[in-house]
Amino acid sequence: MEDIQYRRTEGILYRHFKKIKRIERLKYDIENTKQTIHKIQQDLRNVNVELSDCVKAIDYSQDRVQSSIVTSSAVERELERITDKLLNELKYKIQRKYKLKARLRKIEEDVKRIEKILSDLTEEEMQIVELRYSEHRTNRAIEKILYMEGRPSSYVSIWRKKNKIIEYIYSQLK
Repeated sequence: MEDIQYRRTEGILYRHFKKIKRIERLKYDIENTKQTIHKIQQDLRNVNVELSDCVKAIDYSQDRVQSSIVTSSAVERELERITDKLLNELKYKIQRKYKLKARLRKIEEDVKRIEKILSDLTEEEMQIVELRYSEHRTNRAIEKILYMEGRPSSYVSIWRKKNKIIEYIYSQLK
């Protein structure tokens, strides 16, 4: 196996475990966005808005003549402005939710593809892969962990097993 193929396969494994973590963050973001959408919809339904201080009630103590053709009051215009803001925010959040879901589906497809290949590995091989590519442990650290679990192994045997695993994964990805 060439060095570049080896490094690319290792890169795929590193990214695989990063994607698994990314899936959890995406699910959290989607749930957060759903809650925000629900809150905005409730605010729109219940007209739960605060008007600015510049909007004042009519002062009946003075005689005023309306000089413009505007048929809506300042309160109505302020409500309309706030409602438009909420609707735009709702539209943005809904679009964001669908983009997050699409991204989640794509990442889950990639993860499933690699998971299928990794499912063929033995328990020890899988543990080596997880320690190396998920937890970023060195071969020496992997050797110590496996030795503590009662599996006698040396640095060289860990290195050979890791190379064998990489070659197997590369052959499955072709």
